[in-house]
Amino acid sequence: METTTTTIKGLAVDVIITETTHRDARGILFYLATISVRSHKTGVEKIARRSRLPGAGKAIARDVQRLGVRALDKLAA
Repeated sequence: METTTTTIKGLAVDVIITETTHRDARGILFYLATISVRSHKTGVEKIARRSRLPGAGKAIARDVQRLGVRALDKLAA
């Protein structure tokens, strides 16, 4: 099992994307991406979204780097 953590630092919050993948010789058996937002002021970490679609974590990381925290507003709607 392989876990990759990406942290995107912002002015007020950090967006943390954790991707967990389990593979075998034939391909991906298990994939889970967890997107959480951590406040600088309080240190509280809240899960904003979970996804089991392979590659979703990288796509959300790219959107957050491009659009900022507003990318997470689209997910909440």
